[in-house]
Amino acid sequence: MKKLRWIGLMSGTSLDGLDVADVTFLVNDKDETVSFQLNGTAYYDYSEQMRKALKEAVHAGGEELALLSLELCEFYALSVRDYLKKFQLLASDFDGLASHGQTIFHQPDKRLTLQIGNLPHLAIDTGITTVTDFRSRDVALGGNGAPLVPIADRDLFFGAAEGFLNLGGFSNLSSIQGNEMKSYDVCPVNIVINHLVMQQFGLPFDKNGDKGREGTVDRRLLDILNNLDYYEQDGPKSLGWEWVQRNIIPLLKSKYALTTYYHHCAEQITFNLHRNGIDAVFITGGGAHNDFLIQLIEEKYRGQVILPKTEIVDYKEAIAFAYLGFLRVLGKTNVLSTVTGAKADSSSGIITRP
Repeated sequence: MKKLRWIGLMSGTSLDGLDVADVTFLVNDKDETVSFQLNGTAYYDYSEQMRKALKEAVHAGGEELALLSLELCEFYALSVRDYLKKFQLLASDFDGLASHGQTIFHQPDKRLTLQIGNLPHLAIDTGITTVTDFRSRDVALGGNGAPLVPIADRDLFFGAAEGFLNLGGFSNLSSIQGNEMKSYDVCPVNIVINHLVMQQFGLPFDKNGDKGREGTVDRRLLDILNNLDYYEQDGPKSLGWEWVQRNIIPLLKSKYALTTYYHHCAEQITFNLHRNGIDAVFITGGGAHNDFLIQLIEEKYRGQVILPKTEIVDYKEAIAFAYLGFLRVLGKTNVLSTVTGAKADSSSGIITRP
């Protein structure tokens, strides 16, 4: 049994902060199957200044965006060094570090995707071999550059359920259909809910879904949302903030928009679970802590909802990116064309050694 220790970094579209997962991958010498042990986790909150800069980065000029990318990379490195110090670890204890970076642009139809913070400085400043920029190669191959987590669902979590739903800034659903892994973004979730509760209540997020639970449903708005063109498309497909700004935000004029949007999310998610014949779904991501959203999903879903232990709910994506980095250094496929729509599977990511 080979053991390789990796750190995975994930900062998502919700712009809340950085997830750190410290993972040991165990490789079976006989059949090369991989399992994992989660050694530790940590979360580092963005400052309000950083959060604001990232939210507005889509409009930034070249120099401003480059400086923000450097600042973010330094924040990642500082967070990793803090984690090592906290647990009395050395850079030499690790075989690699994988970082998703912060998505600023994601327009695969234009062959464009950009995650900032993915600079060589991360390897130099931590002393650990890093893998970054996991999406660009797949986009160059004609794919969506997303989703990337399904290979971890297939290799590390398969058997826990028939389907895997991540409730982050966007909801993503993965499952094995026939002999192939299939996955796609279902609908925006936290990225819209957070926008609405900030706009209406001045809150960064809707704790437990309490604000959403208070309202009623605007049936006309719900019908409009459910009939957006994206939902008619077959996968592979993915979503980005630009799409949300064009297609979702302008619709949310109703005073009941928040509650209505919760029902929209639950209806889109359960429709897709039923359409894919998924009888049990494994739910992770920040939205799994939203009691109101989970309640609505359970009410509308005919199957079984599985909520794993908290550390998996919160850090599954960071674990997955550690795994993608691990596969990249070995030269193995880490992005599946069956879920991204690319011309071919790929071993994606830029490797930088300290």
